[in-house]
Amino acid sequence: MKKLAALSLLVLFMVAACTPSTTGSASPTAAKKTTLRLPEAAKIVNTMDPGISSGGAGLEQIQNMFEALAYVDQVTGDIKPGQAEKWTISPDGLTYTFNLRSGSSGLTASRSRPRTSNTPGSARPIPRRKSRYAQTLWPVKGGEAFGTGKGTAEGMAVKATDDRTLTVTLERPAPFFMHLAATWTAYPVRKDTIDKNGDRWTLTKDSYISNGHYRLVEWKPEQSMTVEKNPNYWGDNNGPDTITWTLYDDVATKSVIAYEAGEIDRAVLVGADITRAKSDATLSKEIKKFERQGSQWIILDTTNAPLNNVKVRQALSLATDAKRINEVVLKDAYFNAVSIVAPGIPGQKKENALGYDVAKAKQLLSEAGYPDGKGWPANVKFTFASGAAETKSVAEAVQGIWKSNLGIDIVLEPMEDKAFDNWRTTRKDQPFHMYVSGWGSDYEDPNNWYNLLFHSKADFFYAHWKNSEFDNLIDQGLKENDAAKRKSTYESADKILNTEAPYITYYHWARFDLIKPYIEGLNHYRVLGRIQGYLVRVKK
Repeated sequence: MKKLAALSLLVLFMVAACTPSTTGSASPTAAKKTTLRLPEAAKIVNTMDPGISSGGAGLEQIQNMFEALAYVDQVTGDIKPGQAEKWTISPDGLTYTFNLRSGSSGLTASRSRPRTSNTPGSARPIPRRKSRYAQTLWPVKGGEAFGTGKGTAEGMAVKATDDRTLTVTLERPAPFFMHLAATWTAYPVRKDTIDKNGDRWTLTKDSYISNGHYRLVEWKPEQSMTVEKNPNYWGDNNGPDTITWTLYDDVATKSVIAYEAGEIDRAVLVGADITRAKSDATLSKEIKKFERQGSQWIILDTTNAPLNNVKVRQALSLATDAKRINEVVLKDAYFNAVSIVAPGIPGQKKENALGYDVAKAKQLLSEAGYPDGKGWPANVKFTFASGAAETKSVAEAVQGIWKSNLGIDIVLEPMEDKAFDNWRTTRKDQPFHMYVSGWGSDYEDPNNWYNLLFHSKADFFYAHWKNSEFDNLIDQGLKENDAAKRKSTYESADKILNTEAPYITYYHWARFDLIKPYIEGLNHYRVLGRIQGYLVRVKK
């Protein structure tokens, strides 16, 4: 999906045996076989190794082929039992005891272990690799030390009392730990196939052995990937018998062409294709708009004048007509902004948002020393990547809206894409005024937003914003086991975040799809936006 710096590989569970890929057909009946045909990006730029991947292209396939001890229900958002049939949490919130299923594809607790660079008793050392998402498992006692090279795998508090019981002890209470345990970083992988094949274990169906709803049939890099139902999966799978992803170098453009030619069952809609599809008699009936749990922001440098003045930031936020930006400028391609944090995250409260109020914005700007824009600095810059057409449109719209509503001028500063990327990485200790970025949930918990992004020690987007009361509240929320108290604590922090306006939200994420009428169940992607094949029905 994005984003964490490369770190030493940390995978929580190893297994004695997952599911062989050489077993027979998933169904002994003569029923007609069904296939779901989907698009995907051609270059799976990370890896198909779940312990290393940070998301992006390939994650949908990984999630269909692997399962952790628990999983997130994509309809309700609840944590459901996966490879573990149940678990208990100690009263202090520190110890999680998992009871594995007796038929969980050979998964055994007694041979579960952190994935290391040199596992005792292995046929050969497992190569130490950099996990792009290792921090998801740092709450495990000894996990951060191992992940940063300061500790060992044996120092991690992951222990088995017998073949079906696994205990995990945390450094400190982390009420969101089950969401972390359900992420792809914690998917079990087979030690023997990695011992034998090293980095190449993900490339063929015989070595890429998985334990989820589906298993690999064939992967033709940058062409296609096909999976079939896994006959050894512990639970039901009423999805299609096979799923084939066609890999495109430009999914947004080429998937629509393939869809209209009848070659695939779903296409991704963006930009002008949304407008075209809405006006088409056939395609308009096949459009689906899905909410994604994400926010898109204008990020302000809160230490650089005039944006170091909270009244200036509040004025800019109150004067931003986000509804117009989404519905008019961006052709209603997203969902209208509600607050800084996306809806659905415990702690997010729409009443905390500043909203859109031009009169109040003008008053605040005047109180800040810029009545009707008089005295406004001439060099306030909105920096963006010139290759991002949408961002350019947003920047131009914001420039016009602020000129009209507040009487101020901002300078648009487009940069060549690579130059912008380089510029962005230097903002940690270099001043700026504003730029655009966004965030989508990896797991539906306030920690994935407030603590990971906005805490002054994290400052993920380099807004340089610090509020001690906010930091203290989210530190408390991180450890609070009582769900109601935790939600209330984050709501208080959310109020401070919105009031101080280091970010201006101009839409919440969405995705538009074209979906063939004979496809059912392909209608909800709660967090990551990835399709779960077992929820889909192909009715043809």
